[in-house]
Amino acid sequence: MENKTGKYFKYAIGEIILVVIGILIALQINNWNENGKASKLEQSYYCLLLDDIEQDKIQIEQLTTLNNKRIEASNKAIITIQNEKVNLIELGKAVALSRRDGSQYFVPNTSTYEDIKSSGNLNIIKNKNITKSLNRYAKTVEGYGNTIQSNFNIVINRVIQTADWFNVGAVHSNYKEIYPKEIQDNLSVDLPKKIPIESKSRLYEDLVIEGSILRRRSELLKLINNEVDIMKSKLSNQCDFEDKLKK
Repeated sequence: MENKTGKYFKYAIGEIILVVIGILIALQINNWNENGKASKLEQSYYCLLLDDIEQDKIQIEQLTTLNNKRIEASNKAIITIQNEKVNLIELGKAVALSRRDGSQYFVPNTSTYEDIKSSGNLNIIKNKNITKSLNRYAKTVEGYGNTIQSNFNIVINRVIQTADWFNVGAVHSNYKEIYPKEIQDNLSVDLPKKIPIESKSRLYEDLVIEGSILRRRSELLKLINNEVDIMKSKLSNQCDFEDKLKK
């Protein structure tokens, strides 16, 4: 009986050990699966973040192209007003183009990063250098964007202070062409043929200031573009999701 009891005890211990080993193996496999899922999710986040940055790249290229056209129009407006006899139609069109969509400024696409944070998955991003870089990127480009907007407000404030819109020549292109023919005909008669000296001086000053602000915008857009390229390079190195799946 003692021998049988001893054998049963040994068998019981062995069963317990096997059960414990089985549980540990199952837990390890589960951990591997969870880690695999987290790794795949992390890689997908890197690729989604890269997609956002690539959209930022497209946006900054479009804004740069538009600003270059504004600068060209600004140059033409200044050259026109420097002439002794100012062609009001040419001046009005140039002024209108130099201010076209001037309120547009760079707004980074942060939808993926905000989604990661709001879902509580920020800890899945193991590369903390990426999260630090994203935070720095958002703050830096936002600061540049705010500066662009503030500078444009200077132009708007000076435009608002203009007392006589007819005399500055802007009506010739900004407004006249949007009216029916009968109104255009009367405007052609009523509008002045030249800019008064006092109005010309004021407008000349406005256009020079505006030209300087447009060139400053060009510099700021280049700085934003540099930040976009840096962030894009870092995320490109991390976005290898498809390659890891194949492996």
